Order: sequence, then structure tokens, then C-alpha cells
Amino acid sequence: MADDATSFLEKRGGAAATAAAAAQAANAAANANRGGPPSRVQPSGFGGGLDFSGSTLTTAEPMRIPLPEGQPDAGPKRNTGRGSGKTPQNRSKHSLTQPDFSDPSLGGCGLMGGMPWVSYPGGPPAGGMPHAPPFMPPPFMMQGYPGYSPYPMWPPAVPGMPPMYMGGMPGMQPTPVSQSGAHARNKNQGGGAGGGRGGGAGGGKDGGASKENNQRKRRGKAKGAKDREPSPSLDDDSIERSEALKEVRRSGSSKSALTLEQALPHVLEFARDQHGSRFLQAKLDEATPEDKEKVFQAICSETAALANDVFGNFVIQKLFDIGTAEQKKAMALKLQPHIVQLSKEAYGCRVIQKAITAVSKESQLHLAQELKKDVISLIENMHGNHVIQKCIEQMPPDSVVFIIESVQERTEAMAVHSYGCRVIQRLLEHCDSQKLHGMLEMILQENTVRKLAMDPYGNYVVQHMLEHGRLEDKKRIIETIQRDIVNFAKNKCSSNVAEKCFEIATIGEHAAQLETERSALMNKVIGAPGEMGTPLHQITDDKFGNYIVQRILEHSRGPERDRIRSSLEQIKGPLESSANGKHILNALKKEFGGE
Repeated sequence: MADDATSFLEKRGGAAATAAAAAQAANAAANANRGGPPSRVQPSGFGGGLDFSGSTLTTAEPMRIPLPEGQPDAGPKRNTGRGSGKTPQNRSKHSLTQPDFSDPSLGGCGLMGGMPWVSYPGGPPAGGMPHAPPFMPPPFMMQGYPGYSPYPMWPPAVPGMPPMYMGGMPGMQPTPVSQSGAHARNKNQGGGAGGGRGGGAGGGKDGGASKENNQRKRRGKAKGAKDREPSPSLDDDSIERSEALKEVRRSGSSKSALTLEQALPHVLEFARDQHGSRFLQAKLDEATPEDKEKVFQAICSETAALANDVFGNFVIQKLFDIGTAEQKKAMALKLQPHIVQLSKEAYGCRVIQKAITAVSKESQLHLAQELKKDVISLIENMHGNHVIQKCIEQMPPDSVVFIIESVQERTEAMAVHSYGCRVIQRLLEHCDSQKLHGMLEMILQENTVRKLAMDPYGNYVVQHMLEHGRLEDKKRIIETIQRDIVNFAKNKCSSNVAEKCFEIATIGEHAAQLETERSALMNKVIGAPGEMGTPLHQITDDKFGNYIVQRILEHSRGPERDRIRSSLEQIKGPLESSANGKHILNALKKEFGGE
């Protein structure tokens, strides 16, 4: 009978089913050799497998499912949470492909009608959970099948179905059915090969390096700074330090009894250390000219290297503050060959800005000669643009012609650049309009004004021209805004330009000369008396336009005020039911009082 059943199952289920049937037959033979039929077994409260010897139930060593060669046996899993590890690949419900029953994630397998099912979740059970007895078909299906016993079977699970959670029993840890990922973790945790959002080794949102990346973020690494050799840890005792520096680190830079004279042999070491750098800066403020000269002589040759050091750059800046003219000139010469690269670094750009501020006009020109080589890339750099701005602020206008010429070649591109717009603003503030004539003419083209006014960065350039430009520049901009005031007022960026037009024409430097332009702008917005659908009505309920209306109320005067009030009262009903309209009504109450 057993042979017939085996043959039948081999035809129905393939090689895997034959192996399972053979295992069932072997178990039945073992029970018969022990001297009696197996008895009905109740789950034991003890861990381990079951030994069926007659009618006596004893615990035996847990059954271990053979693993494929090269795959470690991870043992029982605990506290891995639901859905831990990788989800086995789903197979089509129409597929007849047999799964690999040697896969430990499938555990022991039985058969039901020739189809495989998981008799117990992947591998050994959790503590306190007995092994599942082998499942056999009920009597009406296979009467007399060797090894049959009416044990309660574990619920089947066809491969590809969601895993069944086997938790909740007293005295045992919750254990999921599927544990195919040997090192898997919950997707909200780090770790685990391929686990979590990051995937790959380490898992987690940031993969294997998530912890290191988080620590780097907490340290506050300068934005855009290139990776460089990290500074020694304050608590790293493995680093060799001089006794003088150790004493400063123990006592603190402000409380140490060490003198500058004692620290001189170790000046470079001090400059590169956090406490040592603070010590030198404090001592240089009160040092004699002789001691300052000694420190300068020790550091001058390393000026460029220290300029880009996280702690050393502060010492160089201090020397530019307290040094003599000759010392500053000597340090500037050391920086000159490296000025472009240092200007693009987080720490180096600070030293270059300090040097430009501190040195003589002659030394400034020497530094500018090097900056000429790469002006545009410096402007577009997050650190370099500050150096170019400092040149415009500190150097004579004739000395920054090279910057004006570089910007003029790409005026519109620079005006809409996040850093380029800052450089143009500095040029407008510090340079004569005659030198900027070519650049200004490019900006004042009507199409260019419109484009820049609606740009997130370009609108600041247009506002700056309204504030610092020539009278004719302001007139041309106001006329352009007036011609399409509704669209400009409803745009997030250009609404700021529209506000600036009302402000400059009312209280700006050239307000008296802009009276004609101001009147034309006001009349265009307010419209004729009693007119409906005026630009004023169109922008009151806009999330940006309502701010323009408030500025108009603020800068209105004389008969204009009554006209504005009368026009807004025509649409008081809609304003009361609108969130933006309520801002207008509050502004009216503030300007005119009463209800």
C-alpha cells in the first residue's frame, strides 16, 4: 500500500512529493519499530521535538531541517516583527512549477491532494512550541495508509500566500511563518542585508552607512564643503600631542597657565587643534609685537594650508586682524597662487575675504589678478560668490572692472542665478552707473524686465534697480509694470516688484520726479469712479494681489484715498466672505477707522 501511495504521489506531485511521501513512510516504520501505534498527542509545554515510543510521550532534540550547502543555520528567530526580511517572490496562481522544498523558509512539507503546503513555519519552532506531527490524509481518502494517525494538523499555507503569524501563545515568543532573510529587520529599523528602505548591506533609509551619515549631519559639516581629513577627536588619546598642547586641553584654552612663549615651538600643532587654536587667538590679542612676530614667522610658510583648516583658518584671520602691513602683505603673497581654489572652499573663502578687507590697495590688486582667471565659476560657487562680493565692496570701482565685464557678457543668466543675482546687486550698490551702462541696458529691455520680475532670483535684481538705479531706469520699470499690473500683482515673485514700484514712487529717492509715473500707476489700478472689474477688484481676492492692495492703501494720499475706499466698498460683500478679502477690510479699518 505504501509503495502504491508513493507511486501515486510521484505522478501527482513530482520528485518533491515523492521525497515527502518517503519521509512519511520512514516515520511510520520508526513508530512501528518502537513497539506500538502512535497515540494522540497534545502539544507539550516544553520546547523540543516529540519522541513517539509506544504510548509514552517524551521530549527529544529539536528536529533540524537540512539547509542548502553554504547557507548558515540562523536558528530560531525572536522579536523580528511582522513582515521581517524579504517577502518570497509570488508565483502565478496558474503556475505548476514546484517550489524548492530544500528552502528553509518553507520548513517541513506535507501533501494535500498532490499539492505542497507548509506544515510548520521555516525551521525550528520557538521555545515551548512542539514540532508539528506529519500530516496524513483522513481515512476516507486513504484507508490503511502506513503511519496514519489522527493528529491535529497545522493550518496549511500555499507558497506565495502571505505568511501566517504564529504568535500569541503563552510562554513563547511570537514567531512569524516566513524567516527567509537570515539577517532581516523591520523596515523601520536599520541593519539587515537588504532590509529597510535603503536595501543592500546595512538596510535602513540610508543603507549600511546610515549611522555614520547621521553622525556626520549632527556634527554640522559645512554645507558644500569637500571631504577632507577629519580633525582629531577631542577625546582621542591615541594621537601624539606635545605636553604643552595636552596641558591646554586639560585646563582649557582660557584657563591654562601656559604662556605664548612656551607654545611657540608647537605653533602649527596648536593652530590645527580646537583648543590650541582658541589659545593662540586669545594670546595674540595681548601679545607683544615681538611675540606676534615669532608666531608670524612660524606660521607664514603654512598660510595657504592653514587657511583651509577647520581650526587653523581662525588663526590666519586673527593674524590679518592684528598683523603689521608687512606681515599682511607677506601672507597675501602666500595665498595668491591658491586664491581661486581657496575661494571655493568653506573655510578658505573666509580667509580670502578677510585678506581682501585687511590688505593694502596694492595687495588687493595682486589678489584680483588671480581672480580674473575664473570670475564666472567663482560667482556660481556657493563660497566663491562671497569673495567676489567682498571685492566689489572693498576695492575701488576701477579695480573691479574685470567683474563688470564678466557679468555683462552673461547679464540675464547671472540675474536669474541664485548667487549671480547677489553679485549684480552689489554692483548696483557700489559702482557708478556709467560703468554699468551696458549691463543696465540689457536688464531694462521690456521682455527682460518681465522675465526677471517673475523669476525667484531675478525679481531681487529689478527691486534693487528700483532702489539704487538711475531715475530713467526707475521710470522704465514702473511703466512696464503698469502695462500689466494685474498679472504682475498675482505672481508670487513679481508682486514684490509691484509693491516696490508704489513705494519708490511715493517715498523713494526720486519720488518727486516720479509723480507722473505714480499717478498713471494709481489710476490704472483704481479705475474710473463707479467702474466694476477694475484691476483693484481683480487682485483683492488673490493670495498675492491682496498685499498690493494693502500697500496701495498705505501709500495713497489725498483724493486717491477716497477713490480707493469707494471702489473697495463696492465689493464689500465678497470681501467679507473671503479670507484674503478680510485682510483688505482690516487694512481699510486701520487706514480709515470705524466700521
